[in-house]
Amino acid sequence: MLENNKFVCTLIQMVKENVIKNKEPIHNPITLIGLNKEKRYRFFWCFFDKDFNSQYKSFISYGTIDKMDLESVYKKKIIIIENVHSIVGNKEQQNKLQELLDRCFKLKIQVILCSDESVDELEIDEVVKSKMLYGLVGWFN
Repeated sequence: MLENNKFVCTLIQMVKENVIKNKEPIHNPITLIGLNKEKRYRFFWCFFDKDFNSQYKSFISYGTIDKMDLESVYKKKIIIIENVHSIVGNKEQQNKLQELLDRCFKLKIQVILCSDESVDELEIDEVVKSKMLYGLVGWFN
């Protein structure tokens, strides 16, 4: 599935190269929509191959927003948030995501947001939605 989406593959390669070369994010955040719903943490594994993961795993934080430790983001280069659509109806998680995005933008940490649903259609705070859509959006078929 990932190999068939050249735009998303290019985004992933760009992020990996920026990490390897210690460059700042060009587009932040990158929001990926419509991933395979069968796996709980599905995006991380299609993003990083074994070699990249073995060298750069300590620079990556991934999981759902409810489990994300905001204090640990200072030491990371990439933050991957899975199941972003789960913040609908949860103001506390929306506030946490907004705080995370603000920190990462300020510190120039790449953020990857993954959702099963279009961010445009999520019933969430408009400020959070705007920040989620600030960078690039990639769709999976």
